[in-house]
Amino acid sequence: MTTKDRVTGRDVIVAIGENMRQSLEPLVTKTIAPSLYQIYLHPDDYDHLRTLFGELEAEAKALLDGELERMNRGSMPAFSRFLRKKNDGTPQAPKFVSAEGKWTIRFQEDPNGTLNPGDVEVVSEFSRPPEAGYGAGNKTHRISTTRRLGQMTTVRDSTAQVGTLAASTPAALARLLYQDDRGKHTFLITKDEIVIGRQAPDVWADLSLDTSLDVSREHARLQRTPEGTFRIKDLSKLGTTVNGSPLPRSLESVDGGVRDLDRWESLPDKARIGLAGVIYLDFERLAQA
Repeated sequence: MTTKDRVTGRDVIVAIGENMRQSLEPLVTKTIAPSLYQIYLHPDDYDHLRTLFGELEAEAKALLDGELERMNRGSMPAFSRFLRKKNDGTPQAPKFVSAEGKWTIRFQEDPNGTLNPGDVEVVSEFSRPPEAGYGAGNKTHRISTTRRLGQMTTVRDSTAQVGTLAASTPAALARLLYQDDRGKHTFLITKDEIVIGRQAPDVWADLSLDTSLDVSREHARLQRTPEGTFRIKDLSKLGTTVNGSPLPRSLESVDGGVRDLDRWESLPDKARIGLAGVIYLDFERLAQA
């Protein structure tokens, strides 16, 4: 294995942070981040890093704490950030929290032989399964982030069986290749509708982009039709294009509010989607058996 192919400690920490950001689960009063992170490495990389696992765990936990702190600062209005307390004097409750209030990070050699030297797979879960049920097939949420040659792929799986080391993930319906301010990524579409938008603490998006403010927090929606093809709807202020052609706006201002006209356009099996002219996503529908 060459030095170029070798996983660095920084690669592992970045993959954990990416997994947490892509795995946030919004509730009504707060948003939950997974607490458990299982890191899978090629045997060569595992041997190379095994003496540093303690340091990697400490830095990864510091990164996750910092991300929650940053998001909580951004989630509070300016007045609340200034006062830091509610009117009754009690501290303002955080809007972004770890599912168990702490982080658990474990390292393991790839048990299935699917990772190459230089790959990192992070599988996260929101909470620890009950010991009595472990291995019994209980359902949980598992989010897998794989770094391959500097690119990230994230897959959400809400039906994985607890007790397996590397749970199978849903078949991908399509993929999006893109580059934002965090680098190059691959996003696998595994459900029938997704929201694409700029990363923001107060708006949920399945694909959350770290990019210019020109991209709306909820910029576009992609939807799979009953026939298996895809369509797209523009929800932005500065527009969405498909292969260079602008989509019709689906939102219009009405009496001081906004109305969704539900204007969908067919999406070719391969297409280049432009968001506000500042970021582009290469879409490809994947063949299904």
